[in-house]
Amino acid sequence: MRYFLLFSLFCFLPFSRARAQGDLTHEVEADTLRWPVPHPDASWKLEYLPHNNANHNVYVYKDKLYDGLFTRTLGWNGGDGVQTTALPDGNVFWSFNDSFYGKATNNPTRIRQSCNFPRNTIMVQTPGDDGLPGTKTTNLKWLADFVQRTNSSGSGYYHARTHLRHPKGEKTDAQIRNGEIDQTYLYWAGDGTVVDGQLQVLWAGVYNGTENLMQSDNRALAIYSLEGKPGSSTYLKLLSVDHNFFEKDPIGYGQTLWEDEDGHTYLYACNQFKKNPDDALNTSSPVVARSQTHDLRSPWEYYVADANGNFHWQSTYPTTTEVNRSAISSRSVSTAWVFKEDDWYYMTAQGYVFGKQLYIMRSRNP
Repeated sequence: MRYFLLFSLFCFLPFSRARAQGDLTHEVEADTLRWPVPHPDASWKLEYLPHNNANHNVYVYKDKLYDGLFTRTLGWNGGDGVQTTALPDGNVFWSFNDSFYGKATNNPTRIRQSCNFPRNTIMVQTPGDDGLPGTKTTNLKWLADFVQRTNSSGSGYYHARTHLRHPKGEKTDAQIRNGEIDQTYLYWAGDGTVVDGQLQVLWAGVYNGTENLMQSDNRALAIYSLEGKPGSSTYLKLLSVDHNFFEKDPIGYGQTLWEDEDGHTYLYACNQFKKNPDDALNTSSPVVARSQTHDLRSPWEYYVADANGNFHWQSTYPTTTEVNRSAISSRSVSTAWVFKEDDWYYMTAQGYVFGKQLYIMRSRNP
């Protein structure tokens, strides 16, 4: 189970009547029914945003509540690649990729001052009085390894070290103690899930040594303890890291995941490839794998199309040819998330690359 934070933007819209057929989605005529205008709770602090979408049932809002919660001036003050996982005790685990730690000026200028740049970091959000994720700054417990927090005029004030270092990181222990950050090999967070009272998180290895091209490397699986409470030495303690969970993982399965009631956990990625040799940009399409059980350490299967376009599950990691012909979306998208409502599975995705479009598709299967 996960909570989603998508660019501090909420969209209320009816689900389009799209269905999967073969290896592509197909669009049909839009629903002409006019849905009631939503009236979100005022405590959500949603600000309506006019837009040019022709569908009269689309309503877009900016989330000013979370905008305010994450507009910070000390410690973590910016980051991307956000993932969240709901924990059984009511807390929410957050992971971030590239982040700024240090000092920033307040609104409206938001000028970064002395900061460093950890390549990943984690935080836990505690519940509010209503039992939902708390929306006060005191509900955000940053689990960073800070360089120092006592001398506001000294070097490294509220700077932080990368949470999970890559074993091939180039910095020495002394450099890390001083707040320097590995830049050649690093980890970015994938999704997480809770199994047998422990948190399992996938981490994507990235090699950044060739013209800063950010090439996929290995895939690690980290196991965290959920014993105790936030602030205790045992809570979210890193128990183990398998840095060779996948020695190489060019596709990046597990960017997001869905724990299904059928006993499998489905692991999604967006595969980038060129449909035609002369294309200026890659196409990006969702692909999926699944673990045999909800434990991510169980064997995985991959959903691929054969040469005739027929999909099947196979136990071997797909070749480039196999995964490129297994595209399931006619639109080029990224950041694909899946959730379920009644008997339908819905996938939301952002237009590729960094597009303003938000797409939603539905299927009877995850």
